[in-house]
Amino acid sequence: MLLGLSWGEWASITTIIIFMAGMVSLLFKYVVFGPFQDDIKDLNKNFKALNDNLREIRVSIEELDKRVDEHDRRLDRHHERIKDLHYKIRGENY
Repeated sequence: MLLGLSWGEWASITTIIIFMAGMVSLLFKYVVFGPFQDDIKDLNKNFKALNDNLREIRVSIEELDKRVDEHDRRLDRHHERIKDLHYKIRGENY
């Protein structure tokens, strides 16, 4: 005996508590969260699509950075050539 109850009574109380907890869990799963399952699946699909789009954007940005760097180098070369031509036309030295 424990707290005035026999072990059989404790087993019965424990069984009832576990059964009620299981029923509450099922209630929440199917009644409360059930209608949201499709929305959650759609949300997960949208997050996956968003991550894929962000990955593509990141790759595009890296490619654009490379192109900008190349254009910057070409612009520097053109600037130097224009400067050289300017000095040749005026007959000045650097």
